[in-house]
Amino acid sequence: MTSVPPSPEATKNMSNGLLDGIKVVDITHMLAGPYCAQWLGDMGADVIKVEATGQGDRSRHSAPSIMKDGKIGYGFLAVNRNKRGISVNLSTEAGRGIIYKLVEQADVFLVNLRATTVKKLGLSYEELRRINPRLVYASISGFGDKGPYKDLPGQDLQIQAMTGLMSITGYKDRTSVPAGEAIADAVTGIQTAFGVLAALYARHDTGMGQEVKTSLFACLLGLFPQQVAFYMGNHLISPKAETGSTHSTPPYGVWRTKDGKEVAISTWRDEPWKGFCEGTGRTDLLEDPKFDGSDQRWDHREELKEIVQDIMLQKTRDEWIPLLREHGQWIVPVRNFEEICTGDTHLRDNELMFELDHPELGASTFYGLPIKLSETPMTARTHAPLLGEHTGEVLQELGYSETEIGEFVRAGVVQV
Repeated sequence: MTSVPPSPEATKNMSNGLLDGIKVVDITHMLAGPYCAQWLGDMGADVIKVEATGQGDRSRHSAPSIMKDGKIGYGFLAVNRNKRGISVNLSTEAGRGIIYKLVEQADVFLVNLRATTVKKLGLSYEELRRINPRLVYASISGFGDKGPYKDLPGQDLQIQAMTGLMSITGYKDRTSVPAGEAIADAVTGIQTAFGVLAALYARHDTGMGQEVKTSLFACLLGLFPQQVAFYMGNHLISPKAETGSTHSTPPYGVWRTKDGKEVAISTWRDEPWKGFCEGTGRTDLLEDPKFDGSDQRWDHREELKEIVQDIMLQKTRDEWIPLLREHGQWIVPVRNFEEICTGDTHLRDNELMFELDHPELGASTFYGLPIKLSETPMTARTHAPLLGEHTGEVLQELGYSETEIGEFVRAGVVQV
């Protein structure tokens, strides 16, 4: 059976991106894996997203991001652009055969299924590298494949708890507070893409692929090297950050203002402290020996927090910001996503917002492409695929006839 090249429709929007000509088989779901694959797609790779027949990726239907018509979720749309989508029943021998044919031509294979599921389906690195020794095989787990936690579920809240993030957020004597977003998934997606790029680079010299293994646990903990060093160096367990960071002194932190809004101030050194006191009209604090130097302010930080908060309640957010900036303060508003997306033109000025046409939604606006490459630009070319939107197209590229594809559909092997 002879394979055919991608159709003109499949490649018409391809750019001369960094990964132009690289084929990625994405068998991941939810967030971390799809986000990794999207980064590779943004760089020009031909990403083929493989979803189960029936419901597909669970993030298509996850609350609270469901579209009002119930067909597709914003969460899915946000991390699945620049992909072609096929729907395959991997529990069937014919379905796995399709994946094996994809692997023959692929440069990268992404998976975040449980290790037992991967082995049962015959999709382990050991098995796939026999088909394609040049394959870069990237796997994402919750806690890694060794150690006492290897079988725990890899869910973002669990990871935030187990990596210590919650131990340094929120307030002392209160319930620990997670980040307001799936930060472990997001950072793992980015770091996995980094690992894939490194493996592809190495392949230029060796001619061989390799396995890229990471976990939500490892990637999120990797954001806190200082916290690990603080403990391993002097057995210091960081306190709750409360309104600032774990090792900062007021006025560094987040403060409520007269109008009920908030500002974030990044002031902790002596010279900016002087500017803060002058800008707020509290030069008397400069004469107080309890606050004369960063060490003294650290020792009396609880008292100083109350003083700074009382000061900030005297004016509104929009009054404080220009006033304190005049006195050398690093101060910004704490914004919600309405303010971020529509409050000013900053995102569009920096080309951080773009529109993609979607066959069911029409023109939709998204955030993306934070890295600007002058010669091999990242691009947003195609919308997140409908379930099975490109099944027929991709199977034809693999050499399957229309008759064979029709038989697959009738047998429940694929969905188009």
